[in-house]
Amino acid sequence: MAKPLSNFATENAHADLSVLEGGVAIITGSASGIGYSLAEESIKHGLNTVIADIEASAIDVAVAKLAHLAESNSVEVIGHRTDVSLEEDVQKLRDVVATHFADKPISLLACNAGVGAGGGVLTAREIDWNFVMGVNLFGVVHCLRTFVPSMLEQEAPGAVMATSSQDGLCAAQGVYGVSKHACVALMEALHGEVANRLSVHVLCPNVVATNIITSERNRPERLGGNPTAYQQNKDKIKNPVAERFLSMGMPPSRCATMSFDAIQSGVFYILAEAEEDPGYIYLEAETRMNAILNGTRPYRPRSEFISSVFNVGSRRK
Repeated sequence: MAKPLSNFATENAHADLSVLEGGVAIITGSASGIGYSLAEESIKHGLNTVIADIEASAIDVAVAKLAHLAESNSVEVIGHRTDVSLEEDVQKLRDVVATHFADKPISLLACNAGVGAGGGVLTAREIDWNFVMGVNLFGVVHCLRTFVPSMLEQEAPGAVMATSSQDGLCAAQGVYGVSKHACVALMEALHGEVANRLSVHVLCPNVVATNIITSERNRPERLGGNPTAYQQNKDKIKNPVAERFLSMGMPPSRCATMSFDAIQSGVFYILAEAEEDPGYIYLEAETRMNAILNGTRPYRPRSEFISSVFNVGSRRK
């Protein structure tokens, strides 16, 4: 349900993406999934790319896989382990970028790291709230506070984006939904503050073929996680929902392509809908806004596709 672009959209755009070439793309959660595809797309657009992720071994694999593409595009790709829920980790990432790319502007900051966890708002423990909000909200906050001021000072073209979710636009469910609404609100606030000096965007995808369902594998011990035990038992634990996400979700590359299209067109809310579920995110947002304006209760319209992924009373064959 495409709408004509407003003046706001064109003012939030880099119509010629070549203005970003030669700069640096910092992408969190980029050793796999949407983040990896954003890194790949960044390299194709001539950006030196930083793979920032909490999984050290996955970083090494991602950098090795992207090395040839980077060489063919005359840019560099480097990796650095970062727990975005810790501001000191993000500051260390800033220092690495400043040292390695001392003479290059930051052209893209993609706050993509996220976790799918938490449970219900009444049943979640404080450490569950801290885990989910620590990554999905404060991980973005830490990156914005650390990198955006210097992006403004460098007076070079730049874009800032964050990965939220369709759950950030519809009637929220659980701790995860709360965190994603907060992420959308944060990026809306950022847009108001940077006043078109940088383009700002928020990615709100439907079901994507990523490992977000198994986010517990990266849960820090300080927040109740046991990464060692998870790795030892991962092959023994079957997670049908995680498997359906990977087999039925849209390719992460679709999200990456839509993100760069939005940077070029100026679209702020990137509704990355699954091809199997056209118009659903738009319907979710419209339903929520109608409830607000008409004084009715929060409601999330049914999606046969999403029901089939979560296997909730699905009639899908």
